[in-house]
Amino acid sequence: MARPLRIQFPGAVYHVMNRGTARQHVFREPDDYETFLEVVGDCHALWGVEVLAYCLMSNHYHLCLRTPQGNLARVMRHLDGLYTQRFNRAHERDGPLFRGRYKAIVVEADKYLAAVIRYIHLNAVAAKLVKRPEGYRWSSHGAYMRVRPTPSWLNVKEVLEDFPSRRAFQDFVLAGNEEALEDFYGAGRHPPVLGQEGFRERLLQRVRKLSREHPRHERRAVGPSVQQVLARVARRYGVKVSGLLQGRRGHASEARKVAMYLVQRLCDLTLAETAARFGRVSYGTVAWACHQVRTRGASDRRFQRQLQRIQNEVNQPKT
Repeated sequence: MARPLRIQFPGAVYHVMNRGTARQHVFREPDDYETFLEVVGDCHALWGVEVLAYCLMSNHYHLCLRTPQGNLARVMRHLDGLYTQRFNRAHERDGPLFRGRYKAIVVEADKYLAAVIRYIHLNAVAAKLVKRPEGYRWSSHGAYMRVRPTPSWLNVKEVLEDFPSRRAFQDFVLAGNEEALEDFYGAGRHPPVLGQEGFRERLLQRVRKLSREHPRHERRAVGPSVQQVLARVARRYGVKVSGLLQGRRGHASEARKVAMYLVQRLCDLTLAETAARFGRVSYGTVAWACHQVRTRGASDRRFQRQLQRIQNEVNQPKT
């Protein structure tokens, strides 16, 4: 049976969930929770993902995210994959940690964002771990109520601006979930969209234009094309696209490395798929080029600005 297609578009807001395989614990000790949140912060740094809420339970997690680049699948591969690697290393185990694909519900933010965040923050209360949500350490509610520091990657302002005070937001959360929302989440299989009829229909029209899900279809349906990325890199560096695609032996080209990095990242390709676009190179060559670009970008502000300018041009092409 085909899996449901991920609905991805720039600016989409999601309620994302995943659970440990066979309901096993995915967080065993405080360091595990901290590691997961570090990887969430990494997603924010890499792709500008806005984190609006989170709640980490022992055997599952809830996140409320906005993806400015419309690349949830790429973000979640990084999050679940990197955390699994670190968890396995810390606990001397191997194999999958999560039961499979994460669940992602597109949220009509104007109507349901506050209610979804309330649902997320009340998870620990529903599980009888605490009496009040701010008492749970691994939830963003403590940051909303200023009883814990707010991570730089957590956006609490958007929802709080809709309430006259933090106390009003607290009263809203403590009032509990509405019955309709409880029914929505209590359904055996969650619908892919939480929103009013018009919002749902507009989103589902996007899905009807695509065939049954295949990872390649999903990736190509959102984000820029390889040609768009190459054209922007070539223009920025003053070279021809053909020069990016065909390297010269013994000649290290910054533009070609940047092109590999941005094609792999923005077009959501695997290393092998990216390598196939750049002539007879191995995926290891692409991996090394991407590593060099990331490392330089972390320490060289001028180079970092150069990368950001190209990404902005790709995401908002001139007409």
